[in-house]
Amino acid sequence: MSNASRREFLKHAGLGLGAGVSLNSLVLAQDARPTPSDANPAAAEQVLIGLGPPPDAVHMTDDVAPTGSNPLGPFYRKGAPFRGKVCPPFEPGDVLVVSGRVWGFDTKRPLPGAVLDVWHVDIHGNYSAGTGDFKNRSRLITAESGYYEFETIHPVAYQPSPGFWRSPHIHFRIARTGYKTLVTELFFDGDPKHDVDSIFNPALVRPVVKKTVNEHEVETAEFDIILEPDARGSDA
Repeated sequence: MSNASRREFLKHAGLGLGAGVSLNSLVLAQDARPTPSDANPAAAEQVLIGLGPPPDAVHMTDDVAPTGSNPLGPFYRKGAPFRGKVCPPFEPGDVLVVSGRVWGFDTKRPLPGAVLDVWHVDIHGNYSAGTGDFKNRSRLITAESGYYEFETIHPVAYQPSPGFWRSPHIHFRIARTGYKTLVTELFFDGDPKHDVDSIFNPALVRPVVKKTVNEHEVETAEFDIILEPDARGSDA
């Protein structure tokens, strides 16, 4: 195949790439050029707005313990996309913004580069399949200050089996080199289903604060996560 024919083939083939495409089938066009850069250092610094204070400005107090764990459960799926908006556009439900930092229990310092998996149900109590459909599933990487933030919807209580209720929660799996991989959950203060959820952990409850953003009311919750060091290096 000539170079011209190959370029034409790649141009048309690229139009059909979908969410289920294999990474091995992705090919950069032969005549592609590097993305132009902005040589202005001041412009480059503007992208750091919103990441929180630099690592040297944040400290963890000494009177805290590593974050408690919860079972992984049957609904975790590998390969969720990296994105800060966990739910699809206009997903039904109350908008919820969750933020926090990941810390090292040994150093009492924020941990940059930690990988968070998050997943939860929709307003009907259903998890997405996680096989091409990653609705309400996401991965994030903590910033230099250990900070993370994502937007989603407030999950509802659901009944995975007769006589067994789960109160609203968001699943987390956090992996970072040098620390034990943690599986935990975020619960919300004041939910009436806590009393009938046998997996509920009161240490993982956080308050929900309502705020007005762009003339719309949103819920917010802060969830700091403290990882235990792993002498073996990492079990991620």
